[in-house]
Amino acid sequence: MKVLLVTATSFEVQPTIIDAGFRGAFSSRMGAPGEKHSLPLFDCLVTGVGQLQCAAWLSKALSQTRYDVVIQAGIAGSFTERYPHRSIVLVEEEIVSDLGAETPEGFLDIFEMGLVSRDQRPFSNGVLRARPLKCLEALPLPRVRAVTVNRVLSDPQSIAWVQERYEPDIVSMEGAAFLYTCLMHQVPCVQMRAVSDRVGPRDTSTWDIPGAVASLNKELSDILRLLITSSVADDGL
Repeated sequence: MKVLLVTATSFEVQPTIIDAGFRGAFSSRMGAPGEKHSLPLFDCLVTGVGQLQCAAWLSKALSQTRYDVVIQAGIAGSFTERYPHRSIVLVEEEIVSDLGAETPEGFLDIFEMGLVSRDQRPFSNGVLRARPLKCLEALPLPRVRAVTVNRVLSDPQSIAWVQERYEPDIVSMEGAAFLYTCLMHQVPCVQMRAVSDRVGPRDTSTWDIPGAVASLNKELSDILRLLITSSVADDGL
């Protein structure tokens, strides 16, 4: 099975790629956007932070190589106490939270503006849905709804608006671009996130990025081994 591991920064998956036998070096501690390495068991692509870089570099990678599955791994903020720091989740649904127009009557998303149909490929009722992997169904990880943002949410009014409108569990800055690109390329995909902070007023002293990265890579290594050693490739997706 040919696997592509996608991450916004190399820092988020460094323990996994070292464990997989990576003997090279990234161009920086965070990795340069578009940097890609072929490891013994899988390929690893660093996209950089945000939707634009993720969509561009992932699309290029998927145009050059056919993968059996693409996994995005990274950290995220949580909207709920159900998923505290270091929680690991799989994103089942993803929503672009702030693409649209402000009007005197309130915010209109691209579907309400009539620019895109709610079921226009790859959307399903206005939502991006991950393509399931049968061989991962038994994993005891919660499936969640996520929103993708272009800015870190910290203003209470902005947070309340996103929660009321979309009822998300977690937030990231690349998730929608990842799913959109994979779905357009018709490649099975998994988005895996570790909670590093609770969405709220920006206070980095309350974040637990090292703990989230450690939890993420423990679970990620297990998933990669499961995928790579699985005998169900096409029939198991």
